[in-house]
Amino acid sequence: MYTNRCGMSICLKKRYNLYFDMKGGLLENNCIIVARFKEDLEWLNKLVEREMWIERVIIFNKGSDNISFSKESLKKIEIVKKENIGREGGTYLDYIIENYDNFPDKIWFVQGDPFDHSPDFLNLMKYDIVRHYVDKEFQTLTWRYNEMIPPNIDSDHRFYIEKNRIIQYYIDSNTQQTVETHEFHDFAHDEKVNSLKYKTPIPYGNYLHYMCGANGFPQPNNIIPYCWSAIFYVRGSSIRRNGKKSYENLLEMLLSSNNQGGNEGFVLERLWQYILTHETYSDLVSLKKSLGWKYHDLCGFWNSSLMYIAIYDKSYQKHPTRRKAEDRYDSTMIYLNEETGTFEVMRGVYYESTPVLMCPCLNIESAKDILKLQIDFTTKKMDLMRGFENLVSNNLIPTLFWTLQNKKSVRISENVNIHKYEKEENDNIKCCDDKIELALDKRGAELMVSKGEVS
Repeated sequence: MYTNRCGMSICLKKRYNLYFDMKGGLLENNCIIVARFKEDLEWLNKLVEREMWIERVIIFNKGSDNISFSKESLKKIEIVKKENIGREGGTYLDYIIENYDNFPDKIWFVQGDPFDHSPDFLNLMKYDIVRHYVDKEFQTLTWRYNEMIPPNIDSDHRFYIEKNRIIQYYIDSNTQQTVETHEFHDFAHDEKVNSLKYKTPIPYGNYLHYMCGANGFPQPNNIIPYCWSAIFYVRGSSIRRNGKKSYENLLEMLLSSNNQGGNEGFVLERLWQYILTHETYSDLVSLKKSLGWKYHDLCGFWNSSLMYIAIYDKSYQKHPTRRKAEDRYDSTMIYLNEETGTFEVMRGVYYESTPVLMCPCLNIESAKDILKLQIDFTTKKMDLMRGFENLVSNNLIPTLFWTLQNKKSVRISENVNIHKYEKEENDNIKCCDDKIELALDKRGAELMVSKGEVS
């Protein structure tokens, strides 16, 4: 057993800190809510046995009763049998409505199998890690949808918690597609959004805005935070910033299409963090400012020996203060400060990456001019692209768009085909739909790779 200078064992010190945190309020009054259908919950049994700070676990079981726990774990675990409706969104809303007047202070909402979405989930529930985020209003606990979706996340460590993988995503509330560094077109969700247009009354622009406005939640601005797959930590006080009636209405809306929540459930997944925090941004500039990043996405690297400039994208990921850089006497990084409109330089550093542009350059002033030209060109190009996307999303040329998309030669997988499928029996319908959804997701990821957009 290791000891510190004071002679106290490290193990004893940890137990002392844990006792203090629990009794002092940092970890006091907590609960884990698990939405379970048929998942193996052995991981939960081990978690409860391992972590002394966990006070209570409620499992909403919508599947078979073939789950078991140790006697020690059962002291903290309650199993509530529920009808299999509403998926995880319905489960969370049931808990919120039924316990609105008696929330614990700290709540974790978790799916029965969190590991596809959060490979470090068990680490994120360790006492030493929980202490880093338990005082927050909200904390997403997911990193990805699955191992290949989204495709461009590995290099972004901004949101990690002690080397445990966490990504905070942001979406355009109009298109519901991701923005910022993790911009990725989710083809499957696009289909869901379009299918809900006929249900969206005037004056709401889309079903997400309707889901907010019709149920008493404030209307979001253009950008909102988004938590993949609805696995998160939240304070009970944050849930109560909305009235109980809003959650009751939201549950009714969720089940309006079918008892599994229909496409409304996928919209709700994108809304949870906004509903519970009301966090929203008018544009990418204000978002990046809130994240502590005030620079344009494009940055430049000027080599004074070889006299060339290389321009890189996603500079907020690769800034030398955030990512280890090599020391080089002849290297200078150039960044555009969007708050002041001026260029800032960082001399003597260099990082290895794939540039979007390289060209000869005699001096640093010329390098700044070239970077400015590239930024202006990219901005105008993006404006045109957004205009085209709006045209498509407004269904002015949907037939043409779909035809062009299907002409792209993109390999999905050997056993999934989005163009040919059969629904011979009712029991196979959900299976087919799931395969189509996965295929569309893979299509988006592979298109990103084929375009060279993956960092």
